[in-house]
Amino acid sequence: MLNKLPAACLILLALSAHADSKLKLDTAKSIRIEYLSPSWNKNPNQADSSSILFRDGNSGKIARVELQETGANTGQFVGYFRISWQTNSEISPELYIPPQGMFATADQMKKIDDLIKENLLLRKPFFMNGATAGSQAISLFDTKEQALAAMDQFRKSASGKPIVDNSAIDAQRRSEAMTEANRQAEIARVQENERVRMALDELKKKDDLKKQQEQMDAAEKARRQAEAKRLADLALKDYKAEKYKDAESKYSQATELDPFNNSFYFQYGVTLFRNENFNKSIVVLKLADGPGVNPIERDYFLALNYLKTKEFTSAYQDFEKIKAKNDKTLSPSSSFFMGVIDFQKERYEPAKTNFEYTLDQSSDPAMDKQAEAYIEQIANIMAFAKERAKKFIFTLNFGLQSDSNILAYSNTQIDAGVQTGLSGYRWMYGGSIEWRPLYSEKHEWSTLLSVSDLYSMDNKFKANTDFQNTDPLVMSLAFPYKFKGTLFSKAFMLGLTPSVETMSMNADATGSREQISNSTVLKTEQTYVMNENWFSAYNLELRSDKSLLTTADDDNQSASKITLMTVNTFFKNKEKTEANIWEAGVAQNTANGKNSTYFRYDLAGTYMMPAFWQTSFTARLGIYNAKYGLHTTGRTDSNTGLTLGLRKPLSDSLSWTLNGTYTINKSTLDSSDYKKYLLMTVLTWNTSL
Repeated sequence: MLNKLPAACLILLALSAHADSKLKLDTAKSIRIEYLSPSWNKNPNQADSSSILFRDGNSGKIARVELQETGANTGQFVGYFRISWQTNSEISPELYIPPQGMFATADQMKKIDDLIKENLLLRKPFFMNGATAGSQAISLFDTKEQALAAMDQFRKSASGKPIVDNSAIDAQRRSEAMTEANRQAEIARVQENERVRMALDELKKKDDLKKQQEQMDAAEKARRQAEAKRLADLALKDYKAEKYKDAESKYSQATELDPFNNSFYFQYGVTLFRNENFNKSIVVLKLADGPGVNPIERDYFLALNYLKTKEFTSAYQDFEKIKAKNDKTLSPSSSFFMGVIDFQKERYEPAKTNFEYTLDQSSDPAMDKQAEAYIEQIANIMAFAKERAKKFIFTLNFGLQSDSNILAYSNTQIDAGVQTGLSGYRWMYGGSIEWRPLYSEKHEWSTLLSVSDLYSMDNKFKANTDFQNTDPLVMSLAFPYKFKGTLFSKAFMLGLTPSVETMSMNADATGSREQISNSTVLKTEQTYVMNENWFSAYNLELRSDKSLLTTADDDNQSASKITLMTVNTFFKNKEKTEANIWEAGVAQNTANGKNSTYFRYDLAGTYMMPAFWQTSFTARLGIYNAKYGLHTTGRTDSNTGLTLGLRKPLSDSLSWTLNGTYTINKSTLDSSDYKKYLLMTVLTWNTSL
């Protein structure tokens, strides 16, 4: 009987998990794959090893890659391999984590490939984070959120600031998920309407056949019933021989010969499922009842059909009802499919519960291995989520710069400054503490206290008062808020950050540093995801600067300033590690002193790309023009700056930056006319509690 099929034979479903990957791999270079998996760290006293699966999405060729733990109890696994397949097309890499121990035989590899094709083994997110002359590097993750966090670190500019706020990318991901959910809901609506039409046709046909048979004599009825039974028996033999088309035809004839026997509809519906006629299978199965029909198995096949048509809500509801029946065979597999749906929808707690139920109740070793593999991945995901949920974030910066022309800072930090003719070295150090009480799918809010300081020396690394009088100590207290959602049918991130700042410096060249200014600032940022590779940001900053310096009235730097800026980022690859960034902005600084009042416009272009030694390289060319329209002697500044930078993550919490900048400032005011270069290296450490 069909209702005696083992559950393992029914795991033949298709679940869409992700978009296609179209990355180009150089087959002449070796590939380095790294994967952080605490659950693979079985023995804390020695380095463990495990395996992943590499598959070419174009050719379907697969290969096992063994990963070795980098040391005892690290949980970081690394493996190297080279593609040796003879192929004329580019490699489209797909990475999977099958149940460990399923790589031993060709038959097991075939089963793994079947799971991939049916999307029961889900592809893992990854990004390529650079290449050297002889190798390419891939970082593998359990979730898109993990990949986003790692990508955010990698795609930061050489200054250490992200090219695009990660909240905007998060908004894009959630918007795409919502769009996909709406698309699936519309498909489900259309399919349900089609099934209603089909059901009405089927019921009319059944009623007509019943009326015809009621007009027949008893002998003809008996003959037809016997023929229907014979055809059904033959259909079952065809079904077991996997001749599903022949079985479907015979079951269809059986239902027509004996329309009063609803049990044939069950067998007919299952055969339609095998022939991938899912909508008709649903219609037919709903007509199946009577003593020859097992309601649990009928509902199970209904759920399988819904899963195939990607109507996940209906499938989940039916699987849930079957799980509650505690059927020895069908409840464990129903729970497994519920877990797969939960996993895809990033509902990890219920997914874990469903996979654990499967492990406890299933007698199918293959299904148990799959459930175990999912539970291991969920353990890694939940460990990452626990880390992200930490409320306090700490950052420390320490670096050194070589400055050919140390400028005297202005109160507004926008003026080009006054050249001093001094050259030397400056230690840079600072840090921040962020308290993040709110972090949800749509909202983020935190309190951020930051401090930065400089300590200048001459070219012989000796302290010098003339140098140190130009060292600013800057403190800031900010309250950033971010909202992630959809606006004008685009993924959207809104940032709103009020803050206060103070600057201290030994401006009078006597004693210690004193506070020279305080400011209140309000920044707003709107980022729109125009498409997958174009992020467009529009920023407005309002600030009020109060100068505490004693100056002539015309030189009073207390001011109100408005800055408008747009930044458009065009990513050139899916991993968002290569990009062109264009900036444009205007600023109006209205000061109490007419010599400090100016209008300024900025233009800049940046190119970012992965570079050698797994670094991120940036090249930025920026220009600005500042017009001091009320200046007593007249002043206009034109500034051009070129910055080249490298940034390398050294670990999850430590990164290194190297920057070189050359600036030319041409000013009608002699004291602000200068050229300078700046070479800077910085170590940045961050952690959370």
